[in-house]
Amino acid sequence: MLQNNRSMKCSRTLWVATLFMIAFPLVYPSFTAVLFQFGSKGVVSLGLSPFFYLTAALWVASGIGIQTLRHWSWYTFCIAEALTVYLNAWSLVANSESEFKVFAFGVILLVQYLAFKLVARELRVPYLFPRIKWWESGIAGMHHVPAQIVHPRGVEGRFAAQLLDLSLRGCFLKIPADFGFGEAVRIRFSAYGQELDLPGSIVWNAKSSVTHPKGIGVQFAVLERAQRRKLRQIAKQFNQEKALTRGLPVISS
Repeated sequence: MLQNNRSMKCSRTLWVATLFMIAFPLVYPSFTAVLFQFGSKGVVSLGLSPFFYLTAALWVASGIGIQTLRHWSWYTFCIAEALTVYLNAWSLVANSESEFKVFAFGVILLVQYLAFKLVARELRVPYLFPRIKWWESGIAGMHHVPAQIVHPRGVEGRFAAQLLDLSLRGCFLKIPADFGFGEAVRIRFSAYGQELDLPGSIVWNAKSSVTHPKGIGVQFAVLERAQRRKLRQIAKQFNQEKALTRGLPVISS
């Protein structure tokens, strides 16, 4: 019998990144004091700034939320990124004694960009915001694969669905039924001469809107080597065909 799983975690790489987010109140002053060459006045000014504490609180919240793949963590992360850009600019203008302010600003912007790319790759797609628009919802020519969701409730515990987005980390399925966050399911589908039965947990219960069809985002559990090999082959071919359907450049999953 499938059991609910409320202890979902992000990947190891993303988990390490969240440690720096949670430690932002300590890491940021130390890093910028060296990079921006703050004097004692600059350090005190940063420590007394309410804006710094607001930004730090958002980074801490984002780190904690991302570790357990909370939907709201993407928004707090984006806000924290934006506020940090402003905080950097203010710190350079008001407190920096460096002669290379433009270079220092560029370095920290690069660090932020790499952090954004990491989180976007690991968290945003496909669990929270799949690359699917409402006009690509599987009705009018959108490439999809029929799938079955095995769940403790429903007719014999099975629901028919359409698999619209797929990667080694998870998938997005179009389905009219509602599911709870953290519920354990199994995703079964056949494609390109291969069959897969993958365990996972629901990390997003998406409502129908102009940005995506109604469905669920599923994070796969730890898979066996043979399952990962099959999934990699299927995902690659599936995404290639989906890109051709949409008229986009083919990008490997």
